[in-house]
Amino acid sequence: MIPPEFIEELLARTDIVEVIEARVQLKKSGQNYSGLCPFHQEKSPSFSVSQDKQFYYCFGCQASGSALKFLMEYDRLDFISALEYLAGRLGMEVPRDRRGDDGGASAKRKSLYDILEQSSVFFREQLRGHSSKDRAVQYLKGRGVTGEIARDYAIGYAPPGWDNLMKKLAVSNADRQLLIDAGMLTDNPEESKTYDRFRDRVMFPIRDLRGRTIAFGGRVLDDEAKPKYLNSPESPVFHKSKELYGLYEARRRVRSLKKMVVVEGYMDVVALAQYGIGYAVATLGTATSTDHLERLFRIVPTVVFCFDGDEAGRNAAWKALRAAIPAMTDGCSARFLFLPDGEDPDTFVRQNGKEAFEAAIDESLGFSEFFFQSLEADLDMQVAEGRAALSKAAVPFIAELPEGVLKQLVIDELSHRTGLATERLVDAAGLDQRVAPARPVGTERVQQQRRLKLSRLGEYALTLLLRQPDVANLLDADDLAKLEGETAWQILVEVIRWVQQSQEVSTILLLSHYQDGPYFQFLKQLAENDPMLTQDQIAEEFLGTLRKMVSEEDTQKKQMVIDDLVAKKPSDLTEEERQLLRSYRRGSP
Repeated sequence: MIPPEFIEELLARTDIVEVIEARVQLKKSGQNYSGLCPFHQEKSPSFSVSQDKQFYYCFGCQASGSALKFLMEYDRLDFISALEYLAGRLGMEVPRDRRGDDGGASAKRKSLYDILEQSSVFFREQLRGHSSKDRAVQYLKGRGVTGEIARDYAIGYAPPGWDNLMKKLAVSNADRQLLIDAGMLTDNPEESKTYDRFRDRVMFPIRDLRGRTIAFGGRVLDDEAKPKYLNSPESPVFHKSKELYGLYEARRRVRSLKKMVVVEGYMDVVALAQYGIGYAVATLGTATSTDHLERLFRIVPTVVFCFDGDEAGRNAAWKALRAAIPAMTDGCSARFLFLPDGEDPDTFVRQNGKEAFEAAIDESLGFSEFFFQSLEADLDMQVAEGRAALSKAAVPFIAELPEGVLKQLVIDELSHRTGLATERLVDAAGLDQRVAPARPVGTERVQQQRRLKLSRLGEYALTLLLRQPDVANLLDADDLAKLEGETAWQILVEVIRWVQQSQEVSTILLLSHYQDGPYFQFLKQLAENDPMLTQDQIAEEFLGTLRKMVSEEDTQKKQMVIDDLVAKKPSDLTEEERQLLRSYRRGSP
């Protein structure tokens, strides 16, 4: 038995677009991706993949499910083999405990998220508790950070001292160990010392796409202090080579993202947001990786790298281009913006404003332009030797580009610059266009859809539950008893019970549980509704909706009793029925 907690974590870390795109040609279509369904013959795309919901669905044959279900259907893998495949891609090991116990790893992850969020609250309280004359507040004001931006990015302050956070949150040995595991405390067993990792720094929480705090970056108030930026170490919930600071905030601030700007520091992200450029992100002390680019290209078609114009900036830009090459599929655009010497995005936007920065983005170098400019920098293109050297240097990189129109256009550009025929370049470098192999087509499947007769309030409650399954845990046995017995509420009660018996259930895992059952289509339709509420609002709305459902049901039952009693002759009513009628009428509207 595989623990459901492990499956939840595996699906949460798997990018379904990446899994399916390796097997089915997909194109960005609005918020989702679309292509020809691999499970039935069709000429027009009806196969949709949602990256946000990590779910696929075919409007033609109704094939649907998670990345796990796709591998089982498409690659003809059994459940365990599909799990092992996905786990192998992420460096995870499938637990083999027959009792279905993952050693408490899932509970520990939840505890890490909790302690990190508590740390974020502590740092924000420390910043709010400082007067306007204090160094941290003065530093942020000097950088032009408003209260609104500080709130939206949850900026805080780690005060001086060795144990402020530890004293506040390490109320038990278990809490102390969690803080160590989360990277918030530094533990030195040899000297028997444990102390706060972050001290006298402005704190920037790093949040995942679900808005959970997974790590921190701390910046010193004095630029002479080293290191200027200090990041959390790797942990079970934080992998810095895959995360980007500001990505969660960008998706919240900009309704329809068209491009993303990659900068080098947290303050650059915050400063740009301050001036209305809310689509900037920063890497976390590492160079931009292909993983970063693939993640961004699934959200936006254009990524703009912003660097200083000096030699170090150019070198960093070249590394970014190298990382981008494997991700440059048709439709993706990488651009390179170089600021004047001595400028960074923070100083540039403060001195010149939003329009000037966006104008600079429009004038930035395209992928091929920067590619050839960099390779030709030390070559004399007027002589044959220089052109030959360019061809030799460029061909290995071009070979790494994904097959498609962009690759062919770069080959054509190399042909133009060297004077060599395209055919000769292709033959010499082995750049033959590969034909994608035909995909096996599965048998057609039609799933039966059954829409349950829930009331409007019942559907709304189920929608909220699907949006945030953990609200089911707000109900106790007495609350649930009030919902039982009503046939129309059967699926609602069933889903609540299933969530309460599981751990860390997500919408993906919940839908996967029902994907082969008669309720799936109904649940999927409700899951696609967005109530446009915060997490706290969803919880409050869910409980309020259930209370209203029970109240309305009680009112209807009382009215039915009143109608039945009124229909009788007064002389036929017993004394008990008369008292009941009087009490119901007093309580009726």
